[in-house]
Amino acid sequence: MTGAPLPERLDTARLTLRPFRLEDVERFAPLIGEWEVARWLARVPHPYGPEDGRAWIALAAHNRAERASLDLLAVRRGDSQPVGGIGVILADGEVGYWLGQPHQGVGYATEMLRAVIPAAFALGLPRLWARIAPDNHRSRRLLDKVGFLPLDAANQYELTAGRWRFLTPETA
Repeated sequence: MTGAPLPERLDTARLTLRPFRLEDVERFAPLIGEWEVARWLARVPHPYGPEDGRAWIALAAHNRAERASLDLLAVRRGDSQPVGGIGVILADGEVGYWLGQPHQGVGYATEMLRAVIPAAFALGLPRLWARIAPDNHRSRRLLDKVGFLPLDAANQYELTAGRWRFLTPETA
């Protein structure tokens, strides 16, 4: 991975993706704390409260300083309302994302991924991948839409920098 600086912000047509801040906790914690959001996330406790949000912000800041991950809060450009979050583990290119329920189904996740993909490849990652729950059909459609390809029956998807290819578990 290159020594390029991690982006401070990524802008899309409707969103700004930027590092999480302590003042964001009261507005994003209720979104990720909803069971219909948290149930799809492997590393998010439920219930999720302000103390979890503060702990997450400290961890995300530490991981950023160590260049371990790029974790960004997505806020609407017009009013800075948090809508979700997205992150990439920089050691292996694993992508994770979430959207609050009021913000689902309007294309925000597509915007988030389409902004993060080129930024991650610019950092020198050779591939990005995501793991989804077998019955998370919305995530499956999203990953297909932005160009990820299914890897195997383990619900893993991959996007490779520079060329598109289908991988089997043996060639991953």
